[in-house]
Amino acid sequence: MDAKELEQLTQRLARLESFNRRLTRAVVALLVVLASAVWMGQAKTPQRKKAAAAPATPRVIEAEQFVMKSAAGKVLATLAMTDSGPALRLVGPNGTDRALLGLDATGTPHLVMARADGSQPLAIALNADGVPRIEVTALDKSRAQLTIGAEGPGIGLVDGTGVVRLALDLKPDGPVLALVDKDKVTRASLNTIERGPNLVLFDAEGRSRMMFGVRPDQAAFGIQDSRGDVRAGLEVRGDNPAFALYGPNGKPLFVKP
Repeated sequence: MDAKELEQLTQRLARLESFNRRLTRAVVALLVVLASAVWMGQAKTPQRKKAAAAPATPRVIEAEQFVMKSAAGKVLATLAMTDSGPALRLVGPNGTDRALLGLDATGTPHLVMARADGSQPLAIALNADGVPRIEVTALDKSRAQLTIGAEGPGIGLVDGTGVVRLALDLKPDGPVLALVDKDKVTRASLNTIERGPNLVLFDAEGRSRMMFGVRPDQAAFGIQDSRGDVRAGLEVRGDNPAFALYGPNGKPLFVKP
């Protein structure tokens, strides 16, 4: 290799080294820029907090009583076990019970609505035989009852002493209306259980003394003695009237016609 070729080679090596130095500086600068961008991005991006695990919901809660209170601390409702069974109480602003839903000692349900003074104007219950009963009570403790029994519905009007004074029942063969005195004796009965309407009046001992009845072909009126025997009778059969008087043995004394 002569001197000229050596000089050319030396110049090429010098240019190559200069290019390598510039390339190295460019790569270093690019790496610095990229590292700065990554660091700045991480600094600006808030770290996501790990979501807290939701507390496990209990499947069963056991207690003898739950109490609900207002913000002022007043008890407004309770759900508790009583001596007769579970009961839900709703309490009014004055601290008295205004509604009660519970079971009695036999396990039958009842619902009671109360006034502010504690009296109970409305009660709904189911007795041990499965018969529902609704009671609406006045301030003097007289009340109206509605029941649905095996033979049908019934309505009773009860005085303040607890005696049913008027009863209306719907039997399978017709309605029956009974008027009762304060001694629990039925004094009048109206029904349609024998092919037509019947009105019967009773004395103070509960004995039938007067009867009115209508049949498809007959209208009759009878007066009875204390033993229940008819002593006088008036009837119209078809278009023909008749009147009769009877002795104590049932023997006719007078018949017209």
